[in-house]
Amino acid sequence: MILGLEWWVVVACLMTVAVGSSVQATIGIGMGMLAAPVLGLADPAFLPATIMLSVLPLSVGVAVREWDAVNWTDVRDAFIGRVPGIALGALVVAMTGPRTIAIIVGLSVLTAVAVSLTDFRFRTTPRNLRIAGIFSGIFGTAAGVGGPPMALTYQHETARVMRATLAVYFGFGSTLSILALAVAGEVGRRQLELSLLLLPAVMAGLVLSRPVIARLPEARVRVAVLVLCTISSTALLIEAL
Repeated sequence: MILGLEWWVVVACLMTVAVGSSVQATIGIGMGMLAAPVLGLADPAFLPATIMLSVLPLSVGVAVREWDAVNWTDVRDAFIGRVPGIALGALVVAMTGPRTIAIIVGLSVLTAVAVSLTDFRFRTTPRNLRIAGIFSGIFGTAAGVGGPPMALTYQHETARVMRATLAVYFGFGSTLSILALAVAGEVGRRQLELSLLLLPAVMAGLVLSRPVIARLPEARVRVAVLVLCTISSTALLIEAL
């Protein structure tokens, strides 16, 4: 047993986080969508604080690597919406329990998958970024899945600008979300231990993102992520309901 988890469960969690980190370090999102449902099945304590704690070093790593590509105006506009979204997300966590959070995660991921399969498109405007920031703050703080609203709004930018800008946004946003969750009493020793357990996988995903994931056809990566997200989030919903 490792932190109360079977060894094979830990291995599955680490592999999922490594893949999710690699995908996010390559296209800008993916960590929360891919890892949250799997981690939620393994232990409800992973959600949402542990996901937020794990996203922080990943975001910092990508931001440092591609600092010159950050669009600071877009970061500011999205962050304006993120702040009230974080407050609402923390309120949801404080007023509900693990079962409700698991349902939020499952439904959030499945909704993101469904929207990504349509031709619906947003333009990257200050107004849209602020609206996306609100929903990203709510879902990121309450469920650890804050990427889809931002990705939908930012999908027409170049991959490098999207990756760098979202990394800075998630870095600042995750920090505030963690503080809000701490105030709500959702960050304790268990969450810190689990985040340290996942840290090597996060760093491995960051390191592997360029030589491995970046060389794979983007369409195949996208299909694989969507399939895995659908399966894991459906399983999480079935268990929660």
